[in-house]
Amino acid sequence: MKKIKIIWKIRGKIRAVAAAVTMLFAFGTVAHANVKVSPTSVNFGSQTVGSSSASKRVTITNYNRSSVTISSVSYSIGEFSYSGPSLPVKLNPGQSLTGWVAFKPSAAQAYSGILAFKRLNGSIISVALNGTGTGQPPTIASVAPTITSQPASAKITAGQTATFGIAATGTAPLTYQWSKNGATISGATSSTYTTPAETTADNNAQFTAAVSNTAGSATSNAAMLTVTSPTVAPAITTQPASQTVIAGKTASFTVAATGTAPLTYQWSKNGAAISGATSSTYTTPAETTADNNAQFTAAVSNTAGSATSNVAMLTVTSPAVAPAITTQPASQTVIAGKTASFTVAATGTAPLTYQWSKNGGAISGATSSTYTTPAETTADNNAQFTVAVSNTAGNATSNAAILTVNASTLLLNSSQSSLSFGSVNVSSSSNLTVALTNAGNSSVTISNVTVSGAGFNAAGVSSGLILAPGQAATLTATFAPSGAGSVTGSISVASNATNSPDTISLLGTGVAAVNHSVALSWSPSTSTVVGYNTYTSAQSGGPYTRMTSAPVAATSYTDTAVQAGKTYYFVVTSVDSSNVESAYSAEVSALVP
Repeated sequence: MKKIKIIWKIRGKIRAVAAAVTMLFAFGTVAHANVKVSPTSVNFGSQTVGSSSASKRVTITNYNRSSVTISSVSYSIGEFSYSGPSLPVKLNPGQSLTGWVAFKPSAAQAYSGILAFKRLNGSIISVALNGTGTGQPPTIASVAPTITSQPASAKITAGQTATFGIAATGTAPLTYQWSKNGATISGATSSTYTTPAETTADNNAQFTAAVSNTAGSATSNAAMLTVTSPTVAPAITTQPASQTVIAGKTASFTVAATGTAPLTYQWSKNGAAISGATSSTYTTPAETTADNNAQFTAAVSNTAGSATSNVAMLTVTSPAVAPAITTQPASQTVIAGKTASFTVAATGTAPLTYQWSKNGGAISGATSSTYTTPAETTADNNAQFTVAVSNTAGNATSNAAILTVNASTLLLNSSQSSLSFGSVNVSSSSNLTVALTNAGNSSVTISNVTVSGAGFNAAGVSSGLILAPGQAATLTATFAPSGAGSVTGSISVASNATNSPDTISLLGTGVAAVNHSVALSWSPSTSTVVGYNTYTSAQSGGPYTRMTSAPVAATSYTDTAVQAGKTYYFVVTSVDSSNVESAYSAEVSALVP
């Protein structure tokens, strides 16, 4: 506790008053980082006890590159008072907050205090306050108000309030009336006036204050209000695109962004800022292959923040080699209704592009190394197809490939027009085959196979069988007479061929069964064997059917299943103790009379 003595004169008498004043310590520093207050101290001088001083202005300015928030304000003793915008207030970079401080002593003594502005982060911005209370002065006659401090113009962002203050002298009581653009503001009757939250519609509004007492009035100069739009941080709307260039060429990258102007740009390469690359577009110097896969980004900034683009990749290729065709497209022959495919092969620096043309006209969508036509008609016979191969270094055009389109033909031919079975024992059967061949250039579909004549039948070819051009199917005809005598018949093969139906005539004779046999004998093997297997076939060269169920030790065999009028073919094999069978012997044949 510190005691001071104050002496002053009232009505010619001297009075001494000792008052105890508690000295307070500051709550914080005058400036924090780049947030500063002006002035840092306010001295009200001598003020009559019980009367209020003129208000004095205190301004806080944000010099940071990011916003700060003033959350509250306090003063250490009640003789000092503060008026200003409602808190909290957010100050963007470059913005200020203006308040007003007044002094009303309650006793004749010296006062010291602190006006403390508290930031949202907890730090304090302080202003030292000083004043001295004095006794009541002698009564003197009124004089009229005089404005000693004019209201200052203010600049705010839409959504914030603005505070205007005035200081005046004159015989109390003084009355105040604020006006906006010449119109009085209801309730604005103090030395300070704080607006509602403003909009850009109030930009350039003018505020004045009229100060009055019983002796007269005075009107202040006009204070201008500037209301700006809120600052919007940058947002990237178009990312820079990756580029591919040939060594020796430049590459250009472009970024587009929204946000409150002015926007600033900084391009970086592989994370390092590029000197002088400060516009929305950056063009590299002539590149080398050493910069292949380099990564480029752009940072866009304004006073509200910044945004960084995605990475754009630079691909630098070796100097380009023009295309050269290594395999020409080959001419094609197709049947009407079929497609044709043409292929080209080329060398050159990638990427290679392709464009096929027909009779000199570009074919829409035919842009690969292979082109397959739609189903063709004979109208496209002798059409010429070429392909142009291109890259950044040049282009090459192929030789012409000729398309031949043949009309569709449907022919089904049989290898024999008639089959004769000769004499066949009653109650037995004989088989003969005929080949059905597609001799046209289009697929043939067999729709039906019919057989006429007693004892005749056919198998091997079913309805719905499709034969491609050149394909053949084997039809097996069977004759199984039920009695003695000559029999005739036919097989009719119906299809979509132009020569349908294909008819094969049949002839055979049934004879009474006569027992026949063929006796076979052979020289024994010079090797040690456990026996022999005997085989027979109805045609020379096989296939052969084994007649013995197991090897027999004898060097002879009698076939009693033969029929008159037929020729049989025989072979024999030897089998050793490991059950390994030898190759066929020489074939012998026997015609049964």
